[in-house]
Amino acid sequence: MGKGGKKEPREPKTPKVPLHLAAWAHAAPLTGAKKIKKQCCRSSPRCKGCPVVLMRAARLADAGVSGKDLKKALKKARAA
Repeated sequence: MGKGGKKEPREPKTPKVPLHLAAWAHAAPLTGAKKIKKQCCRSSPRCKGCPVVLMRAARLADAGVSGKDLKKALKKARAA
């Protein structure tokens, strides 16, 4: 098939998950992380793939927080 042919739609890529963060991997789409980092670099604001931010996002999602409240809480988690 030449250029411009129809391609089958691909599934969105999921980030690689370090083993010690597997429990919080479901929170990566909430934060918009493309890569889940192994260790926090403690920069300010924290990056979206930071394990601290992912842990907090996972806890919030499990608690039932969603929508605007979730976005506010993630912004606060990244600022911490």
